[in-house]
Amino acid sequence: MSTAALVQLAGPISSANGPGLFLRFILIASFVGVGLMVWALARAGRDGAKRDAERQAARETEPAATAGRTADDLG
Repeated sequence: MSTAALVQLAGPISSANGPGLFLRFILIASFVGVGLMVWALARAGRDGAKRDAERQAARETEPAATAGRTADDLG
C-alpha cells in the first residue's frame, strides 16, 4: 500500500469522535496513575530505608546499659 492510501484510510479514524477517543483517555489516565503509584511507592521505600538506617545507627551508638530506656528512667 502506498502512503497516500494509508493516509486516506486513516483520515476518518483520526478525525471522528467515538469510543476510540474515550478509550484513549482512559488508557492515558491509567498510565499516568500507574506512574504516580510507582513513584510514590519508590519514594516511600527509599524514605523507609533511610529511616531504618538512622534507627539502626542510633541503636548502635547507645550504650548497652541505657538501651531502650528513656531519659526519665535514667533519672
